[in-house]
Amino acid sequence: MTDKHYAIVSPCLATLTGAICLAMASAALAADKVRVGVGGSSSDAPLYLARELGFFSDEGLDVDIINLDSGAKIMAPLGTGELDVGAGALSVGFYNILGRGVKLKIVADRGHTDATSLYQTVFIRKDLVDSGRYKALRDLKGLRMGYAAAGVTSLSLMNEASKAAGIAFEDTTPVYMPFPNMVAAMQNKALDGAMLIEPQETQIERLGIGVRMQNTNDFYPNQQISVIFYSEKFAVEQKAVALRFMKGWLRGVRAMLDSIEGGRIAPTAGKTLDILTRSLDMPADILKAIYMNAVNASGDISRASIDRDLAFFRAQGWVTDDVALDKVIDLSFAQEANKQLGPYVKAVK
Repeated sequence: MTDKHYAIVSPCLATLTGAICLAMASAALAADKVRVGVGGSSSDAPLYLARELGFFSDEGLDVDIINLDSGAKIMAPLGTGELDVGAGALSVGFYNILGRGVKLKIVADRGHTDATSLYQTVFIRKDLVDSGRYKALRDLKGLRMGYAAAGVTSLSLMNEASKAAGIAFEDTTPVYMPFPNMVAAMQNKALDGAMLIEPQETQIERLGIGVRMQNTNDFYPNQQISVIFYSEKFAVEQKAVALRFMKGWLRGVRAMLDSIEGGRIAPTAGKTLDILTRSLDMPADILKAIYMNAVNASGDISRASIDRDLAFFRAQGWVTDDVALDKVIDLSFAQEANKQLGPYVKAVK
């Protein structure tokens, strides 16, 4: 073979064709953009770990995490396809959006209750506990209980607490305000308690004005607190990208689970603490003290919990449209991602 013939069969060695090859290679390596809307809580930890530890980039993804402050602000752009992925709770607002024809998919677990974690508890003002006014669930009767908004799943949680206590759901007074505002509300005694989550539990506890009285998992096991959503457009038109995102997410979940001991991030998990302190904009001492929510490494969700909460919302007259959950819940991405990743085995630290 002559040098001239070699040049012909290897065009990328030529100046012009070499430039074309480089351009083609660059295009092939360009990362797929995925826009993710979050509410800005510790439940987003696996997302940040997946991004910072390179799990998304391993999948050829450029993931843009957009903090929209609340789940309500996520749903509309998710429904129009402006967002590809969302993270949040299955509130009344979610079901009513579905009733208006907006198509979304529930694709994975983002957080649920568990016996090993005090992420969500019956949280009562300390002076009510010290005085003996509150001792057990039956003493919820007559209390002003805080909720992040009307129609949230913690109202269904209160219904389960009421049933366990032998009192009526209507025996407590709901007070609606964002979780961060509950700190001041308990300080000035505008609230008696809440079905509270982290990090507000730890913050109020440290101020000496509140007490974690009971893990909500005791009377409502495995409640589905929040989920990962896909827009219909993302799930249908970008299936391959959606699967790769799920692989990255589940690797982030596994990295978080590897870092947890006794429900909290272990002191030895320095890299995890560093990433989450920066990403969540949370002081390191608070992050080390809070309980992390339980998340399934498989992405599996509690269908029984979703059915229970929806039935409660219907009974209250808050959801009136038909909701075909079998068409909304799609765990195929998580199931395929698990096949490719293999079973989760907790890393030994």
